[in-house]
Amino acid sequence: METVEAPAEIATTTKGMSEQDEKEAMDILEGMRKKIKTEDAQTLKLQKEAKELGITTSEAASLAEIEAMVKAKKAEQAKPKTEAEKLEATRKEALEKLDFYERVVRSVAREEAEVAGYYEIMNDEPKATETAEPTEAPVVEEVAAPVEETVQ
Repeated sequence: METVEAPAEIATTTKGMSEQDEKEAMDILEGMRKKIKTEDAQTLKLQKEAKELGITTSEAASLAEIEAMVKAKKAEQAKPKTEAEKLEATRKEALEKLDFYERVVRSVAREEAEVAGYYEIMNDEPKATETAEPTEAPVVEEVAAPVEETVQ
């Protein structure tokens, strides 16, 4: 958040105000700053959530519009109608989680390799826990054929 400093001429105009009026004005100003900060945080949170759901938002879109779009998208995703749609939704969620955990494993492996490189440069022996080779089980992805239902 940006900090805005009042120009000198504005600051000098408060000399004519009583201390109580000045304090009230500062309280109002602080209250408005907090309100704006809270609104900005809410907007960013909603925009992030909308982005995760694949909804594009423009800066011109109001907070209520974004909220409505997010709510509609969540409702659409949350209600699979047939058993096949339920299975497909579960499969999609599982693949997303699998992808996430694979990225985490790769990231940890990169960091361990980097740490090992530092120890090599320093000619120092790594700790026993860091010398253990990571054992990765091969990831096998079984994709079932889409289930089609016939209507009789």
